[in-house]
Amino acid sequence: MEPTKWLPVLLLLLPSFGSAFKKRVIGGQECDETSHPWLVMIVSPKGFLCSAVLLNHEWLLSAAHCFESGEFRLRLGTHSHRVRKGHEQRRTSASLICYPNTNTSTNISDCSFDNDIMLIKLNEPVTYNEYISPISLPTSPVSLGTKCTVMGWGTTTSPQFTYPDVPQCADIQIFPSSTCEDAYPWWTMTDSIICAGVLEGGRDSCKGDSGGPLLCGGEFQGIISWGGFPCAQPNEPTIHTEVYNYLDWIQSIIQ
Repeated sequence: MEPTKWLPVLLLLLPSFGSAFKKRVIGGQECDETSHPWLVMIVSPKGFLCSAVLLNHEWLLSAAHCFESGEFRLRLGTHSHRVRKGHEQRRTSASLICYPNTNTSTNISDCSFDNDIMLIKLNEPVTYNEYISPISLPTSPVSLGTKCTVMGWGTTTSPQFTYPDVPQCADIQIFPSSTCEDAYPWWTMTDSIICAGVLEGGRDSCKGDSGGPLLCGGEFQGIISWGGFPCAQPNEPTIHTEVYNYLDWIQSIIQ
């Protein structure tokens, strides 16, 4: 979502839930090519859509607002989306499941932005290699003040959009939810979100990064969800879905 005031939020919501909430890395640098073997590019019939994270041979985790009817094309082991090196694997989505459902979600109405999390089942299992392997789920909640990293193929400029060929990484910090409440007083913050960013601005996720990971101490703590627009403004951190809060639901489906 890319609003700064409540009225623009309502206007953004009118066309479609998904298009309103695509969160997007500003002020970062190219990620090391072997540092993101679990990062997945989601491509819809309209083009690049969001990112996801590989949980095991058959399942990905992403943001519910990335939901679109139809089949996703999924690119695993990708660094530059313009250059194929032979280790990449491509799959399609067999099913999309938004919380709290345990069966396939068939419509955007099955997905709630209050719980911005979605499982994606692959049409066939992937084979692990140096560039494709699963991420570790969190073993405990993340602590305030922790330094974390976000990554993705999202735009590197805002409000104009400039999309990189390779994923960008940026370091940000965990803040109390009250920091995001101050930034976005029209939104009710819940226990299922993580507030993170850089208070002085200049560095954060941006358009196209939705569904990608918030990594803290090597653990997958959050899913990039939404924030202010233009991106990476002072005192406007980004909202992330807290993965730890949904572990029981995730494990009940993917095991």
